Amino acid sequence: MGKRKRKQKSTGSRAYEAAISTPSRRPPVGAAHSQDSAYARAYPRINHWGRYLDENSDIASGMLDEWVKGSIGAGLVTIPKPLREDGSIDQTLGAQLIRRWRKWIRHADVTHELHWHQAQRLSCRAWPRDGEHFIQLVAGRESGYPFEPTDTPFRVELLESEMCPADYQDNGYRQGIFHNAWNRPQSYAIYKRHPGDAGLAGMPSPFVSFDDLKFAPARRMLHLKHADRWPATRGVSALVRVIPRLYDIKDLEDSERTKNRILASWTAAIERGPDYQGVDDDNKQGQRFLAMAGGSIIDTLLPGESITGVGPDYPGPNMPAHIADQFKRLASGTSLRYSSISRNYDGTYAAQRQEMVEAEGYNDIREDQFVQSLVRPVYEAWALTELLVGEVVLPAGMDLERAVNAEYRGPAIPWIDPLKEVQADAMAVEKGFVSLDQIRIKRGAPEEMIGQPAPAQPTAPAPARQPPRLVDEDEEEEAA
Repeated sequence: MGKRKRKQKSTGSRAYEAAISTPSRRPPVGAAHSQDSAYARAYPRINHWGRYLDENSDIASGMLDEWVKGSIGAGLVTIPKPLREDGSIDQTLGAQLIRRWRKWIRHADVTHELHWHQAQRLSCRAWPRDGEHFIQLVAGRESGYPFEPTDTPFRVELLESEMCPADYQDNGYRQGIFHNAWNRPQSYAIYKRHPGDAGLAGMPSPFVSFDDLKFAPARRMLHLKHADRWPATRGVSALVRVIPRLYDIKDLEDSERTKNRILASWTAAIERGPDYQGVDDDNKQGQRFLAMAGGSIIDTLLPGESITGVGPDYPGPNMPAHIADQFKRLASGTSLRYSSISRNYDGTYAAQRQEMVEAEGYNDIREDQFVQSLVRPVYEAWALTELLVGEVVLPAGMDLERAVNAEYRGPAIPWIDPLKEVQADAMAVEKGFVSLDQIRIKRGAPEEMIGQPAPAQPTAPAPARQPPRLVDEDEEEEAA
């Protein structure tokens, strides 16, 4: 029996070379952990590294800026489009909602400081850095928020990831969130003040504890998170795979700058070769000083002496190529554009176009998640509040679901060669591959142009008709 088991085990190992353990390659331990288990072991260090690099690495900060720019640009635009039962747009209700929405977004958050687009950008930047971001919906005058009498009783509260403690596991909560039997979030544990406020004036205690928690129902919480596995209670930083590389680049550049500072204090050494004759006691030179400046001529060397510089070479001969290669790997690990994070725009139009096409696919994915997780729920909750408090009147026969319908517009695609791209867009519309409105939205046309017919194209003037020529009988006979 023992031999049979050993034989089966050996056969199974031979079936997959990756399963064989060698001194130089051992299978990873712990890969079978769930996403939540892996997160619990790593999240404090990952979050700290993400914040540190954002604050101290110009490359990491630029990558986060590029993530925001590509995903939402200046901020996703919401265009209310309430639908009648026949599918047409109720222009009257839409105009009322647009007017009220444009007023509300000026001071969207509870601090009354952030425009809704600013709040979007802050949330979108925290998303890849911290892996997640929370927004609490504050609705209704009974919520305790001091709404002005003329205000729509609705605001958003931006909450960083540590405001929901991932180490809170009491009373059925899992990493700060309570789920039902189907793993659906029911409630969130939220600190009443930021746990990192230690030492600030006016804080009652330098530390927070679980006694400082409040519990928000899931219907009031939005959770934007970055997850590559499911189920995942919390999000993991999108920088997790490139954090070691970012730190290595920072360390390498710090070393090169140190070499440059050393070169600023360049030192000369006098080398004495085999022809050096030395000096006798009666002709001692003592300590020697060589004046070194631009255009200096040194003619005080003794026979057999020469001058050699002491200091490192700068820059390292392979450093530029190495840094360029590291930028490519950073782009691959984060699905960002190499040319944008490296600020290297060398290359042909075809290469730039191909890179932009590939990047737009990832941008569309991130934009879609941002809309579904954050922008759409905020607008729909706001619109329902407007309708329920009577600021906007719901037309007869229209239900709430169709009344809060809207279109969400992402950032316009940048131009590389405007003439070629306009011609290509026009041909795509002419051949029926896309609609004119799709092109207008893609190119960031003003809202007023959406839904408008194409401008009439000028037609070429018809050729002038020639008056009939009279032909006499002799010409007719010759023609015959």
